[in-house]
Amino acid sequence: MPLRILTENATFEEISRGLAAAEAVFESSGISHEDAMSSVLAAELWEMKGFPEEAMPSQKQQAAANVWFQADRAACETCCAGWPDDKVVRDGILGVGAEPKVKTANLATWAERQLLYPKVVERLETATGPDRQLDIDICYVMGWINEPGAPEKAAELELPYLTGNLAEVAEITQKSLQGWTIEVDQAPCDARILEAESNEDGDDRSVSAWRALDGRLYMEKPPANPAIALTLAAMRLQADSFLLPGW
Repeated sequence: MPLRILTENATFEEISRGLAAAEAVFESSGISHEDAMSSVLAAELWEMKGFPEEAMPSQKQQAAANVWFQADRAACETCCAGWPDDKVVRDGILGVGAEPKVKTANLATWAERQLLYPKVVERLETATGPDRQLDIDICYVMGWINEPGAPEKAAELELPYLTGNLAEVAEITQKSLQGWTIEVDQAPCDARILEAESNEDGDDRSVSAWRALDGRLYMEKPPANPAIALTLAAMRLQADSFLLPGW
């Protein structure tokens, strides 16, 4: 899995500098970031168990863990160079795993879009029909456009009718989730996006708009129309990507 910088305040250039500094540390040590990270996890597990002697990480693992911490410090110093002292990240800036596509779609607006996401989902849940303002706000939250705007801007930019055209929503969903199954109910309106098979962690990420797969209801009333139902299901699927730092 790729290295990543875990801070919401850095620009693309600062993130690139931080990653380059960390990668230089791993390269000079001859230890991969995967091995270093695994060794850190081994040390953390040992601590959680109360430091039993029989579970102590090997000297090789301890050395690899130290390389991770050196790379983390290098990433912090390089990424945060020139920042106000109270904004500088001192440690824990380095992680692994791909950044969510919804974040990298527009890093400059990511912090604001994270805050808007739950509000947009709530508006979808209570929408009474097609809503071009909601369409454009969804497009902004997803990073498809650079700034929010009035309903007439949706026509100017030829944005999809996410709350009114089921065919458009289905086409977008199928392109972005190839291999997944889409099911739409007309009366009452509901939509399900079903994962073909569990991911490598064994988790099933399938979602629905109204009636959860375990039978509980996300909201009292079903969505107003099938397009809203499928858009809502697709937005629910993005929930983990929009989690704020600290979760």
